[in-house]
Order: sequence, then structure tokens, then C-alpha cells
Amino acid sequence: MTDKLHEKGLYRVSFSKSFNKIRENLTFVLVEPESQGNIGATARAMKTCGFKNLILVNPKEKNHPETLWMAHQSEDILENAKIVNSLSEAIADMHLVIGTTQRKRYFRFPFYTPEEISDNIEGIAQKYPVAIVFGRESSGLTNNELTQCHIHSTIYTATTKPALNLSQAVMIFAYTFFKLQNVKDSKFRLDLATTEEINHFYSHLQQSMHSVGFTPRDSMDNFITRFKRLLGRSMPEKRDVRLLHKLLEIYEKRIMQLENKIKSDSSKAAKSIY
Repeated sequence: MTDKLHEKGLYRVSFSKSFNKIRENLTFVLVEPESQGNIGATARAMKTCGFKNLILVNPKEKNHPETLWMAHQSEDILENAKIVNSLSEAIADMHLVIGTTQRKRYFRFPFYTPEEISDNIEGIAQKYPVAIVFGRESSGLTNNELTQCHIHSTIYTATTKPALNLSQAVMIFAYTFFKLQNVKDSKFRLDLATTEEINHFYSHLQQSMHSVGFTPRDSMDNFITRFKRLLGRSMPEKRDVRLLHKLLEIYEKRIMQLENKIKSDSSKAAKSIY
């Protein structure tokens, strides 16, 4: 269903080739989630960001009404979710496991931000299965569970309490991965005008000013320099420069029409005298 929606262009951002591979291999793991609503909200967060693989370790209940309500239009994630009895079972086939935590632990593993994790998994998750693990709402992952993970990640916040809700944390990681793996390939790229094209406009502007007898208070060079300051800040694209040329051409054409009309009227007036 997800892929069909993507083919119809219903996503706001198209998936990059690398992300299509990553989303097949990246799995979100919830260890003993205590709130049925969080399971549903996690499914919704995952689907919103293009992910689909979910493993639940000892969930209380997957099909609770609150779970389905919070999963709104993401029920397929729940239907396909894998249920296991232990974290060891969930990550047995994984080549990279990321554990998430909000607390410092005695073993002092380095913490990576979601952005850094995105960079770390970019190459690996295109080829191998990767898991990102989230702990219980009340206590997170145990020390033993964290030591089963290869690297650790945290979301820096202004305060330690209240901590982020489980599904909120999932949303931040999912969105960060989605954004960094897709938007960087989907950003609008400016088709900047060349120096020669911009200088050609300045010449055109100067010629137009001369054609109407315009004389700046200081000098024409200073007048053009002020335009250079204006355009330099705006980083004009090729189409912007073409538009500026067009504006000059419109008023030049109008000036020419008025001049021809004046000449024609003068000629008619001279003939009427004779």
C-alpha cells in the first residue's frame, strides 16, 4: 500500500534511491512498551516518514483500541509488526544496533545525535539490516540492553524532566533520517546567473538610462554600483536576469512608441500649417 501511494505522488517529498534501500533495512524496535497509545503513535510516526519495519519486544497488547486509534491510517505497520520475547531475539540478525537513552550510564559510551546517526547508517543500512532500539516509557533500556547495542544515541533537550514521550522520540529519529536522506537530494538548486550575464544587464541598464537622458546626482558608475550591491545580495538566477532585461525592454519599447508618436504628431502639425 505504501509503495502504491508513493507511485501516485502522494508524498510531499520523493524518496531518494538510497532511502528506498534504507527503509527496507532499518527496523524500529520498542522494548516492552507500556502504553498501547505509544505503539500506535510510533506506527504513525514511522509511516509518516516512510518507514515500515517494526519489532515489539513483549508488548502488553498490539491490537488495543487505543493502539489502533493512535495509529490512524498506519494500521498496516501494526499488522506487519514482528513480536518477540527479548531484545536479543529482536537484534539477532542485525549488523548495526543503535540504542537510545536519555540517561548517562556508568560505561560512558559516546552519545551520537540523531543527525550523526543518520550519517552513520547511510552507507550501512543500504546493504545490511540495522535496528534502532527504544526502551520503556518509565525506565528506558537497562544497562544490559544498552550494552547489546553497538552505538548509543540521545536527543538533547533543555531539561531532563519531563523526558520525551516514547513516540515523540521515535518521531524525531524517523523524521531526521527521512529528512537527511531525502531532502538533501530534493532541495531546490539555484540556477545562478554568470558574472558575464549580470554584467550584460548592467550594460543594458546603463544604455537605457542614457536613452532617456537620465543623469545621476553623482555619477553613472556609482548608480550602477548601487544596483550591483542590490543584485549581489540577492544572488540572481538566470531567469531573474532575463526578467530584468525584459522590464527594460518593455519600457524601452514604450519610450520608442511615444517618441514615434511625437514625431508623427509633429509631422502632421507641420503639414497642417502648410
